[in-house]
Amino acid sequence: MFKLPNEVKEGIRNYKSSLEDLQSGKTSPARFTGMRVPWGIYSHRGGKVFMNRIRIPAGQTTAEQLKAIAHCARAYGNGMTHITTRQDIQLHAVKIEDTIKVIEYLKDYELSPRGGGGNTVRNVTACVYAGVCKDEAFDVGGYAIALSEELLARDTSYNLPRKFKIGFSGCAKDCAAILVNDLGLLAMEKNKQKGFQVFVGGGMGAESLVGNLLEEFIPAEELGFCVAAIKSVFYKKGDRRNKHHNRMRFLIQDSGMANFKQWYREELKSIKETEYIALRKIEPVSRSSPRAGRIPRAEDEDFKAFLKYSLLRQRQDGLVSIELRVPRGDISAASLEALAGLGNDFGEIEFRTSANQNLCLCNVKRKDTHALFLKLKEILKDFLYPATLQDVACCKGALTCNLGLCNSPGLTEKLEEVIKDNFIGKAALGKLNIKINGCPNACGQHPLGLIALHGMVRRIGGRPVPFYKLLLGGRKGVPHTKLAGDSRIILPAKSIPLFIKDFVNSINSAIDEDTDIYDYINKYGASLAREIAVKYAYVPGYSENRDYYIDWGNESEFSLDGLGPGECGAGVMDMIEADLADARIHLEAAVKDKHNPAEIRKLLFFSSRALLIVRGVDPKDELSAIGDFIGKFINPGLANPKFSNLKEVYNSLADGLGLKEKEEKFLYAKEFFEHVKELYKNMEPSFNFPKFTPGQTLSPEAKESMVDAVLDLKGVKCPLNYVQAKLYLENVKIGQIVELSLDEGEPLENVPASLKNDGQEILEIKKEDGYYKVLVKKLVDS
Repeated sequence: MFKLPNEVKEGIRNYKSSLEDLQSGKTSPARFTGMRVPWGIYSHRGGKVFMNRIRIPAGQTTAEQLKAIAHCARAYGNGMTHITTRQDIQLHAVKIEDTIKVIEYLKDYELSPRGGGGNTVRNVTACVYAGVCKDEAFDVGGYAIALSEELLARDTSYNLPRKFKIGFSGCAKDCAAILVNDLGLLAMEKNKQKGFQVFVGGGMGAESLVGNLLEEFIPAEELGFCVAAIKSVFYKKGDRRNKHHNRMRFLIQDSGMANFKQWYREELKSIKETEYIALRKIEPVSRSSPRAGRIPRAEDEDFKAFLKYSLLRQRQDGLVSIELRVPRGDISAASLEALAGLGNDFGEIEFRTSANQNLCLCNVKRKDTHALFLKLKEILKDFLYPATLQDVACCKGALTCNLGLCNSPGLTEKLEEVIKDNFIGKAALGKLNIKINGCPNACGQHPLGLIALHGMVRRIGGRPVPFYKLLLGGRKGVPHTKLAGDSRIILPAKSIPLFIKDFVNSINSAIDEDTDIYDYINKYGASLAREIAVKYAYVPGYSENRDYYIDWGNESEFSLDGLGPGECGAGVMDMIEADLADARIHLEAAVKDKHNPAEIRKLLFFSSRALLIVRGVDPKDELSAIGDFIGKFINPGLANPKFSNLKEVYNSLADGLGLKEKEEKFLYAKEFFEHVKELYKNMEPSFNFPKFTPGQTLSPEAKESMVDAVLDLKGVKCPLNYVQAKLYLENVKIGQIVELSLDEGEPLENVPASLKNDGQEILEIKKEDGYYKVLVKKLVDS
């Protein structure tokens, strides 16, 4: 099983120290975000409690680990756990002060949330039946686990341009959907040698893409070198600044596959010549039970369904695997703990999490299946029909996610009722699948759904209404992976269950067990859906039917309250920008307070500290930051040597200075701040900096620029002010600067953050008499 690298265990001290700095006020919440998110700790909607995402490499876990996770859910969370589509397990509603308790407790069980978020190598996934499936070329589970250990021990795995997802599949059925990963590895044998076919540049999200073939075959022994080379290309060449266009698939799309291959070959050659990478050899445990007997017979209809849909005969004699449907991926700590205890009665059961958000029990003796079924009925309320139409995949949506528009779990629960009441025993049950996301992002993997839905919002009579867009025809498989196509149908959330009922009924009446369902959906799905959608497109006015204005699972009217910037990309860049933002705050405070020396010292501190994180230094006190900047930037010739007296200037800032002296110190600090911003602007994707050239001047962006347009949004409420600003910027040329006038409070908190998340640059926020001026530079067409 997976062994947590010592580098991760030792890094816990850094997280604990940063958390203590946050609690004492030494570190701002914005800067701490860049520390906690790469530790898999995300803010819940509203920002008061947090989610901890625990890595489960290859989805393989033990009974003791499940008990440890259950303990943390009960002791520090809301008593529930959530299985994700990347085989992680999440805890929810954890207080920030308890996040370190979770990390420290789980490390003793070889578990960690490290790399569960941010611009990191995410959980390495694998086919849930790795090692037991009759169709696989060989067991990929050990390779996925060993690769996880290697990558988690490397600092570069936590400072990538964007998240980096890796998946392993043992056969062309592609249970792990490797072609929609940044890096996909398909097991194959060539001349009796184990190895992998390698794909790169896949991914799901607002712009989903299917991966490209990079290597026809690499020997298994070269896996570590191959992955290191691909990751290194992304590390060096990826775009770190544009969060909407910095996944590896966009690097390949923009530069071309031929260039990417060339960079990869160069990196591979260099790494092989300079490094030694040998993954830990994890031998699969040999299990068989020829005396395991036969599967018992029973007249219980539920047991028959259990045998038909939940059971997989393993390649090991006498053993089977059991998949348990976990509705919406949510399972209580008590149930998880009870499942972990099944090994006491049924031998050495192995536990797996699946991309369907389910739990699998492997190595069950055939003769034990009925007794196990009865035990499962005592533990779980609803676990039948996994990997069927009943098994709807969904993200957490607006329940917890800052980006969630709609309550996807609420809709999913209603659809589960509709399917159970209408389609059990029908052909459609085993043929179709549904995947749902609360927004256009793809945590629920909707681009792979045969029937897929993602949340959106429309206004009816000035009121926001939850809607969903319908996509059709997604599938996985090598080389048959296909992304679901846009049907151009959007429907109100409250109409979706009845629409799905009619749509599936129509499909069911036209198919049988032998129908190629992918071919059928591709030929007839969109036209059939459009025909049925006409009946459900109408949204009555608010006074006519208020129910349409309330999302599934909610009692109050639908709103976008709590919607905010996502944290998936948080990391080093956010920490830099948080320090620069703090530096600007103290610069403005120094101006208002007649060049107060205390404010100038803070300006020098935050300016000095901002870039040190990319040099592997995170000083906690002011003098250390200034000394480290001199050592890391000025002495190596990366920064202007005129600031080599930085420490002397800092030490000279005393309260007894005269007005002229204070002004001189302030101008020095302001120039230093602008210089650091210029260094940041010129920082290369690999976090390297060009040598400073004497006579080098600041770019126009670092100087005060002329405002090209003015938009007064005083008195305009959220989110309308953001919408108006976004629309206004659409008619502005790239490079131009718009001055926004915003009220204090939510407008100031939300609008600049949302525009920055769109890819625009916030140059300045300045308080005026009763409102704020915000200078926005347009960088992208959003």
